[in-house]
Amino acid sequence: MTRNVETGVQMGWTLASQDSRICFEVHLDRDGRLYFEVKRGDQSFLERSPLGIETDYESFVDGLSFRSASTGKVDETYTLPHGKQSQYRNQANELTLVFDKNGHELQLVCRVYNEGIAFRYRLPAAREHKVNAERTGFILPQDPLVNIWASKFMECYERTYDLCMPELMNEAAYAMPMLFQVGEAGWMLLTEGAVYGDYCASHLKVNRSRERTLDLAFAPDQEGPNSANGPFATPWRAAIIGGELASIVESTMIFHLNPPAEAKDFSWVKPGRSSWSWHPDSDSPKDHEKQIQFIDFASEMGWEYSLVDGGWDSEESTVNAQELIRYAETKGVGIWLWSHYKALTEEDEARRKMALWAEWGARGIKVDFFDSDSQERIKAYDLIARIAMEYKLMINYHGATKPSGEQRRWPHVLTREGIFGAEYWKNPLAEGPNAVHNCTVPFTRNVVGSMDYTPVTFSRLTRTGHGHQLALPVIFESGMQCFADSIEAYEESAGNRFLRQVPAAWDQTLLLEGYPGRFVTMARRSGQVWYVGSICAAGGRTAHVPLHFLDSDVVYEAEIYEEVITANDHYRFMHSTDMNVRTETVTNRDQLDLLLKFNGGCAIRLTKKTT
Repeated sequence: MTRNVETGVQMGWTLASQDSRICFEVHLDRDGRLYFEVKRGDQSFLERSPLGIETDYESFVDGLSFRSASTGKVDETYTLPHGKQSQYRNQANELTLVFDKNGHELQLVCRVYNEGIAFRYRLPAAREHKVNAERTGFILPQDPLVNIWASKFMECYERTYDLCMPELMNEAAYAMPMLFQVGEAGWMLLTEGAVYGDYCASHLKVNRSRERTLDLAFAPDQEGPNSANGPFATPWRAAIIGGELASIVESTMIFHLNPPAEAKDFSWVKPGRSSWSWHPDSDSPKDHEKQIQFIDFASEMGWEYSLVDGGWDSEESTVNAQELIRYAETKGVGIWLWSHYKALTEEDEARRKMALWAEWGARGIKVDFFDSDSQERIKAYDLIARIAMEYKLMINYHGATKPSGEQRRWPHVLTREGIFGAEYWKNPLAEGPNAVHNCTVPFTRNVVGSMDYTPVTFSRLTRTGHGHQLALPVIFESGMQCFADSIEAYEESAGNRFLRQVPAAWDQTLLLEGYPGRFVTMARRSGQVWYVGSICAAGGRTAHVPLHFLDSDVVYEAEIYEEVITANDHYRFMHSTDMNVRTETVTNRDQLDLLLKFNGGCAIRLTKKTT
């Protein structure tokens, strides 16, 4: 699993994945500087890249002396109530390297999975640690052609992931996760795991003095160093790696890097679908009678929740939240209430409000406008999550940083924004997430955690077809699936039946085909029922849906929702409002080939036929 090589005063260690495909190498040079490399097979995915951390009492960047090394294995199973699957297996090889400088200890903890690598710094001394800077870098291989899908950094992570090349990255800062296509050798997603309140969240900056180099950077509004009492460890720096895109999309590695759930009983955590009045009518959260209408509609659709958004508690509001919750209970619908994060940053006030909302019978809270990656703001996430857990309130974070697998520790955090989502179609310029964006985020943002994009907008001109929109609750995973459109839009749609049936939690996820920004076809299973979503951008295409994932020797009924295609619609834009619904009898030996129009899509529900 590992080997130790010493040449003069240079030392090196290699940690391999259990299938031996991925190797993580650490080197200590003659100046006491640490570097790492990552290979998959013969191809380098990250070349000799710097390691190091600077604290208020020591700079662990050079002058390091090797003290000891220990190896181990990680092997555990756990379950989560929502996500891309229900059963999780965490298997990795682990190497801990201990270094010394002037009597101060630094530990480098390395893990290698069959699907990637991760590492973090640990400072074991029982003292206050102030981390001024982290000198971690990521140097891309110099030879192969590297394509990158990167998003310009902003505090709420609401930007597109655009295709570029290393030499053409002209922004100062880019967000994680970031996707790389490394020649013909495979794919890599750079991100971070287990970001909690003893550290800020980080992003990447282009190193202008060295080609193909990205440097880890702290939150731009981080005031002073990260400060925590030891022993403590930084977040994990992670690279999900695979030969095929399915290895990225289906990966659960980021969740494995997080600690187990803090409570034993999360039976009260129920993923589900929600009506949402704010998108069609932004003043409606202040109107009690309009909220009644959306509760009634959620009940009619069989959806679990209705979200009462910002403004419900304003002076001009007619909403009586306690009465609304009581009414919703008679309809079998749970109520979520909106709050600005600033109203929940002081522990006593947060506890008072959440105790009151829980006493009323609210099922969850949507907490908004964090808009920062600073350590102070990350502490606010932790505080809110911990108190909400005590009062059995589920959470949807908005105006939020990217996820880093926290839903393992906090299963009641059903979803978060951190995505350029459907709400942008409300702006006066009528510019929002287009088909290219929708075909990219399954390979980037949604890989690392639930994503509250608020999908399925039929009534707005999104420049995508209705089949495209209907496929999104399958393509986009979110433990709380907030459907964005009006009651009328869903009542009139041929996709109404599908929206009644599609769940918000999955037992299994498969990528069937796809390429970032162009097309994606995904299959997800809930119990014995499979759902398939397929979307494309630009000129239409034929979606190829092999059904090999179905149980063998079983006949299924495929309920297919596809856009109406007329002459020439397969290659030029038409805003589709019509869908056909038809059924076919299929088995796991069959393949469905479905014609998608420009920026189009389709959705399929597969159930076992009863004799």
